[in-house]
Parts: sequence; C-alpha cells; structure tokens
Amino acid sequence: MAENEAQVNEFQEMIGTCDAMLHVFKMIRKVASTDVPVMVTGASGTGKEMVARAIHQRSNRAKGPFVPINCGAIPRELLESELFGYEKGAFSGAAATGKMGLVEQAAGGTLFLDEVGDLSLEAQAKLLRFLEHGEFYRLGSTKKCQVKTRIVSATNKDIQAMIEQGLFREDLYYRLAVIKIWVPSLNERRDDILPIARHFLVELSQKYKKNFLGIAPEAEALMKNYQWKGNIRELRNIIERHVLIEEGPLLHLNGLGLSPKNGKEKANAASPFMPLPDEGVDLAALEKHLIIEALKKAGGNSRQAAELLNMSYYAFRYKRKSIEGR
Repeated sequence: MAENEAQVNEFQEMIGTCDAMLHVFKMIRKVASTDVPVMVTGASGTGKEMVARAIHQRSNRAKGPFVPINCGAIPRELLESELFGYEKGAFSGAAATGKMGLVEQAAGGTLFLDEVGDLSLEAQAKLLRFLEHGEFYRLGSTKKCQVKTRIVSATNKDIQAMIEQGLFREDLYYRLAVIKIWVPSLNERRDDILPIARHFLVELSQKYKKNFLGIAPEAEALMKNYQWKGNIRELRNIIERHVLIEEGPLLHLNGLGLSPKNGKEKANAASPFMPLPDEGVDLAALEKHLIIEALKKAGGNSRQAAELLNMSYYAFRYKRKSIEGR
C-alpha cells in the first residue's frame, strides 16, 4: 500500500491527499498523545471540528467525553456560565439547582472551543486562569473547582489582528496555541473535491435509501472548478439536497444548483496566463518565485503578499515555510 493511501485510510473521517492535508494528519498524530492545548485555524466549513475529534479519538482521553461549544452561537452574557457553570441564585433566571459548566462536563476528556475568537475579554481571563492552574469558580460561588480537561480551540478569525486591536488576550493566545494546525480551504485542495463528493454521495445514498452510483462528467467538471466559499460544509449540503430530491443513478449538473458562472473558469473567457510551454514548467520553482515576488512587492508583509496571490494568510504562511525549507 502506498504511503499516501495508508495515511488516508488511517483518517477515514477525513479525506485528503494534498501536501497540506498530509501535514494536518502528521500534526494530529504528533499531538494526540500529549495534553498540550491545540488551536485549529482555517476558513469556515473546512472541517476544524473533525480535526479536533481526530485528536481526541487518538489521545489517552479517548474514553472520556468530547464536549464541543460554539462560542459564537451563545450570547456573550451567557457564555461564561455555560463554560464554568453557576450556583443557585447566581443571576436572575438561574436554575434553582445550579448548573455544571461544560469545563466540568469535559473532565477526563476534551473541551472543544469552536470560534474561540468570540469569547469576551472577561471569559478569556477566566479561561486563562483555568489553563494555567486547572481551576475555576462557578458563577456565584467562592468554592474553587479543579478538573483535568484538555482544550482544543478553533477559529476562522485573524487572532493576531484581534490582539493588536485589544480584542483578544495575547497571553491567552500563547496558552491556547501551543500547537497550531492550519486546515486548507477546499479551493486550496482541488484534487480532493471529487473524492470527498463521492464519499458524501455514497454515505447520503445509504442514509436516504437511494441508489446513486456516481457523478456525471459535466457535474464533476463544474464541482472541481467551482469556488467553494462554504468549503466542505457547502459541498455536503449540495450533495445531500440532490440525493434527497433526485432519484439517480447519477448526480447531474442540473441537480446541483451551481451556476457555471461562479466556476473557477468562465466559459469563453480569455486566459490571463501564458500558454504552457511544450517542454513544461518547474511548478515548484514557479511557486517559489511568485511567493518571493509577492513578498518583495508587499515590503515583506505576509498578509499583503497573501492578498496579492489571492490566498488566505494561513495558506500563504504554510507555503512560505514550505519553500524556505526546500
């Protein structure tokens, strides 16, 4: 079995063969057996929670609970009580028996803080204390609580920019991001689009008792060139909608609900690039050249250079580290 195939089979919950995804798998293996906090970064819908679950499932805490919380989906005034719990009468409307927080519920397991950039500064301070000392106080209580819980966080925000704006504590960032794992967007791993789509087609066909056997060629071409703003979440949504409505046996273009105008390549549009020479090109050398040129034009600023290349900052940083290691 080829090395790449073995790595993909090991991570059956995630599909990916590009260098960036193989690096994600490598990092999961390295950090899973430790208890260090991990921050997973990447655009919305790229599968950051799947990475967190993979870390948990391969850790010595796998038999313990995996407790996820979307920090952006809970009102800020309630987030602290959700995390740390509260005692009877702690605030108006508090349950008469009090409530155990998610930190306690995750004892012996993993607490996954999704959209951690949405934590209030007050909640950040209490989370920092917990990370440093393993202790906290329920709202309305003076009794110190201590639990052992691993923290994995995720964000699609630029935390460094938030730190500069005073919206995120720098000391908390260093505690949460002892290890950072960047997950590439679907547009940055186009060779994985069709394998992922086929996986969803099989899974959802079984779920809804349909008989889909594959994807029509014209639909495959569109999917591979389409600009997936919602990433894997958007891809799954479209496949599920088609499986529910259509009968198969193939997934066709007209059932996708995708406009070819939104594709990566518009029909009849003149290409802004030079034609491929007969002798071919050294793609790695070309990539290195463009990154170096973008950095020169941006005066060494990685964020501006990433914008010039129409890349996310995290993707650019990954590529830059890659070429510097060549």
